[in-house]
Amino acid sequence: MGMCPVCNGMESLEIQCDQCRQEQIDYGRIMDYYEKYDAYLPIDLTKMNNGIENDLKEEKCPHYLQCSKCGRESVHLVQEQ
Repeated sequence: MGMCPVCNGMESLEIQCDQCRQEQIDYGRIMDYYEKYDAYLPIDLTKMNNGIENDLKEEKCPHYLQCSKCGRESVHLVQEQ
C-alpha cells in the first residue's frame, strides 16, 4: 500500500477542466463519498470495490474533482509513493 502525497498534504492538485480550462477543486478521495462509513474502511479494501480498474495494483489514489466554473465532475488518479 502506497501513500498519497495529496491526501497527506505534501502536494496539491492543479488540474484544469477539459471543458472550460478553469482550475478544478479537489474534494479528496472518491471513496470518502460512497456509503456512510466507507471513509473509515481500509483504503485497499475500498479500492477493490470502487469500479476503477487497477488503482489498487498500480497504487493510485482516485480523487474527486469539480470545476470551479462550469461544475463538471471528474476523477483524477494520483500516483502514490
